Amino acid sequence: MYDETGWVFPSARGKAVSDSTISKLLRENGIGCVPHGMRSSLRDWAAECSDARREIAEHCLAHGEGSASELACRRTDYFERRRALMQQWAEYISG
Repeated sequence: MYDETGWVFPSARGKAVSDSTISKLLRENGIGCVPHGMRSSLRDWAAECSDARREIAEHCLAHGEGSASELACRRTDYFERRRALMQQWAEYISG
């Protein structure tokens, strides 16, 4: 669950944790991957193994999609759909 900042893993300043911090934690804990590789794995899995729409998978990665006018008009964050996809991903990676 996320806290009042809206982040699942907020930094000490209440903002997103930096890539370098995540990389350091992975390295220190002997986890043989990098943040981008984890993100790429999620995206490949969503395309290959789920029925999630492309825009839902892209929003899980915080990627904007569409023209500037489309992005200005589309206000949804697909929260419930992202939650469902991320739960499927958690079940997949935890085996």
